[in-house]
Amino acid sequence: MTAGAVLSGCYFGDKMSPLSDSVILASSMSGVEIVEHIKGMLPIALISYIITGILFTLIGWHYAGNVDMSQVEMVKQAMQDQFVISPLSFVPVLIVLALLAMRLPSFPVISFGSLLGVVWAVMLQDMTPVNAINTAWAPFSISSGVDFIDAILNRGGMSSMLGSVAVIVFGLGFGGLLEKVGVLHTIASLFERRVNSAGSLATSTIGTAFMGNVFGSAMYVSLILTPKICAKNYDRLGYQRKNLSRNAEFGGTLTSGMVPWSDNGIYMASILGVATLSYAPFMWLSFVCIAVTIVTSYFGWFVDKVEPNQAAQAQEDTTAIASAPERA
Repeated sequence: MTAGAVLSGCYFGDKMSPLSDSVILASSMSGVEIVEHIKGMLPIALISYIITGILFTLIGWHYAGNVDMSQVEMVKQAMQDQFVISPLSFVPVLIVLALLAMRLPSFPVISFGSLLGVVWAVMLQDMTPVNAINTAWAPFSISSGVDFIDAILNRGGMSSMLGSVAVIVFGLGFGGLLEKVGVLHTIASLFERRVNSAGSLATSTIGTAFMGNVFGSAMYVSLILTPKICAKNYDRLGYQRKNLSRNAEFGGTLTSGMVPWSDNGIYMASILGVATLSYAPFMWLSFVCIAVTIVTSYFGWFVDKVEPNQAAQAQEDTTAIASAPERA
């Protein structure tokens, strides 16, 4: 249950961040600007977050009792002993968010944020420039005397992600094979037969994205293939692409952690020490968000139609999305 609550908060923050890899991928594959993509997700995500918060609060009262805050205080003290924590520490993040809000390209902005992180580590944390730059590749290493802190912080860098990258690479290869032989298109066609409204369109997109996780074993497979498969239905029914990016994001990202053999499922289970199928029933934000998306879509809420003069551009974007994987 605790793991489910943690993941509910993590996935909500992930959807609201322009730094998120899934946000960048879902928006770019759908031909939508990142800011517009987040604005399209915001109403449903906020409603779902509030509902989920209420549910966890109610169930939390059932377990109410004396809470031992000693470990929390110990962790806070260990962090203060190891790092200089001040408002200045948040400046690089705020700069990156501001630049992304100005709709500057994501990759150079995030790279610039990494450079600022190195500079801030040297200025505020008394790290040498060599050690600060080295943390981009090698895991960070400290000895705080608190096993809990050391287990969390003695990691990071690109080298520690190579195992996850391997899962992603193999997942993308397998997903590409499934797309090439037409398996995913066949599955999507089962949904297409009943796609005649915003509600059925949202349901089919989320279902296709979930199948991408199940058969592709990686969230990235789902976020790449779902917009390509479903884009024509949005154009046919006259709905804006930010509806596509939102539905693909919710279906592809929020369900990835529920699949034990997906990249998210493997990572979450290992980092939390809880089996995927044990925490999955408590990923309440994912269930609530998907349910709210489908219900509101059937009622026509938070659904945007395409303006007449945008129809031609949408068709061009469909062609671009269809050809992107082949070019890659």
